Amino acid sequence: MHPAAIERAIGSAAASGGSGGGAATAAALPPGAAGSNREVSDKLIEVFQTKSTAEWRKLIAYSKQWPMLAQGVLDRIEERAAAEADQEAQLALRKLGRRLATVHQELSLYQQLVDKFRAAPSSDWEGMVSLHRNSMGGEFFKYLDLKIRAAHDAEQEQEALVALGAQLAALVEAYDRVLRDDQAMEAAAQSFGDLLQVESLEEADRKIDEMAASGRLDPALLLMMAKAYAGAKETDITREEVKDIMAHLYFKAKESFTQQAPKEVRILKYLLSVDSERDRAELLAQAFQPGAELQAGDVDYLCTTPRELLNTVDNVIMLYDTSRAKGTMAGEAASLMSPEVIERLRALQKQIQRQYL
Repeated sequence: MHPAAIERAIGSAAASGGSGGGAATAAALPPGAAGSNREVSDKLIEVFQTKSTAEWRKLIAYSKQWPMLAQGVLDRIEERAAAEADQEAQLALRKLGRRLATVHQELSLYQQLVDKFRAAPSSDWEGMVSLHRNSMGGEFFKYLDLKIRAAHDAEQEQEALVALGAQLAALVEAYDRVLRDDQAMEAAAQSFGDLLQVESLEEADRKIDEMAASGRLDPALLLMMAKAYAGAKETDITREEVKDIMAHLYFKAKESFTQQAPKEVRILKYLLSVDSERDRAELLAQAFQPGAELQAGDVDYLCTTPRELLNTVDNVIMLYDTSRAKGTMAGEAASLMSPEVIERLRALQKQIQRQYL
């Protein structure tokens, strides 16, 4: 089965005169042409009749024109079923239509999710995953893998989809891991309820800082706040001031939670955020200079040893390589998983080994 079979079937129908032009190509068909072009729709119906449901998924994922053609094909199946005198053939066509409509709707949902995540800042992704987790199962990631394969002739697009898939898989795995801890989720619900009872944002900030200091600001609470923030943001019913409050609480909690991360992780994230190779080298040298550690405003003054930082780098790279081989990502590496960042990480690994050990 050729993955571009839908486009080839369109081209075949168009070439035979279905679009009104004997030499027309698939690309020449105007949007919505399949709705009025029975021959094109019939060619596509023949394709689906001879393929399995698993093959349909690949055909649709690879096709650029399917979203424009889908309704016309489904309508043509119903039209042919209604005109069919043979009851068995009629039932077969209606069964084909139901199955195809189900697959089309499912894959359309997956594409909408992909588009939604790509349009949103990565800081919103945790909450979005918690809202849409039910739709982000194995079939979602299989669809994303097919889209990655379909982009083989567009390297930049392919790399963007690979990075998206890695980060979403990491967030889904982290979400599931937190959700399995019933006790932590119950405690988080209580803490979140208490937080919503405060009378001002200033008091809420103080309460979040207290939670962080006492260890109650954990992944379960952060997940609950992310979901509340994403839910408020995605609905038109919630008032804007409520959305602003939820955003403030979530990002304040996220900032406080980040401060609890091991200092090597925080140093590494900062190093990887710097674009200039020369600047990264200077900051790396500074990170290995012993001295007092303190936090001043938005700036942390932290130091570590080459061995400790290298251990963190090694662990992240090992997690990346192992998880990619399994098709999943996990843990602290979630925010580090783009091809560009991994390339910087491997360069840092070699630099530490060469210059400091």
